Formats: sequence, C-alpha cells, structure tokens
Amino acid sequence: MSHLNVLIVTVLALTMPLGSPQRTGAQTSTGSRSTAKQVERFKRPADMRVKPPAGAPSGPDVRLATQACPATLDEMCRNFWAFAGQFLRINTIPTRDRELVTLRTAWLSRGEYIWGSHHDSYATKAGLTAEEVSRVTQGPDAAGWSRFDSVLLRAADELHANRFISDDTWKALGERYSDRQRLETVLTVAAYTSLAMYFNSTGAQME
Repeated sequence: MSHLNVLIVTVLALTMPLGSPQRTGAQTSTGSRSTAKQVERFKRPADMRVKPPAGAPSGPDVRLATQACPATLDEMCRNFWAFAGQFLRINTIPTRDRELVTLRTAWLSRGEYIWGSHHDSYATKAGLTAEEVSRVTQGPDAAGWSRFDSVLLRAADELHANRFISDDTWKALGERYSDRQRLETVLTVAAYTSLAMYFNSTGAQME
C-alpha cells in the first residue's frame, strides 16, 4: 500500500465520529456494551516539536519521531524505548492478539502514528484482515468478533476508560491466558498509551 493510501486509511479511521452506530455484537463476558470513547480531539502539531539533540543518530533508516529521543544518548530515552519495544518484539500472547489490543489502544488514544505504523504491516502480518482492522474502530461489541477477540478489545477499552480491568473481563482473559499473559495484556495497553502520548505531543509525522 502506498504512503498516500496508508495516510488516507489512517485519517479515516482516527476521525470516525464517536457517535457512529455500532452493530450488535457477539455475546460478551460482561453482557454490557463498552462505553470507552476516544480522547478529546486536539490540533496536531504540523512538525516535530522536539529537535534531535547534537550527536543523535541520523540517516535514511532513522525515524525522526525516535531521533528526538535517542536511546544512544539519553538514559531516559533508552529505558522508554526498551519498555515500548518489549511489547512489540517479545510477546508470549499471540501476535494477532497483541495487534488487536495495540490498534484499539491507538484508536482510542488518537495515536495516528501508531495506527499508521501497524494497521498495514504488523497487523496484517499477524493475520488480521483489512475488514477486521477497520472493525477495531467499532469496538468489542461489533458483530463478527470471536468471543475472545471481544474480550481482548473490552480489556483495552476498560483500561482506557477506567484504568482497571473488570472481574468478568479478567476471568474471561484467564480462560486462555496465564496470569503472566494477563499482565502482559495490561502492560501492552500501558506501553502503547504512553507511546501515543509521546508521538502525539512531540508532533511525530507519518514517515
């Protein structure tokens, strides 16, 4: 997919009205509908707000979004990227599950950079179809999800809205996941929430 097409799909997904009707979905673990909403709209910076420090890595393979916080020069940045990278490269939950949680978190956080980086690469490689990627924006109650897909999306919604996973959703995750994997789910949402804060606030542009 071309860069222009990726940008168009990203913008359409992230600007979908919050009041869009959702189809009746599969039976959920709680029996209640998700009330999670995207964060309030904000005016995106037209350019990076943070300039790379002197000595920051450069070159065609270095993204400007990460160049502003170079792991090679700053311990804070090194630890931040290590934390974020943990949940992209070293997973015990299935990669498809990770991408569902990642995309839902990106959409709720208006994380345009994350969505654009994942929806047509990591997500499709993990086995998500284009229709499923689009359906992520409709949440856990949309028709077409398996019961466990709905549980994963609901966990992301609850963490976004309440900073807490309900007992019913926690138990439903435990039907397939170990305690360690349930923790990984929580921390994956945390990692991509913090990444959305970083990319949104620094003015990261699609590359």
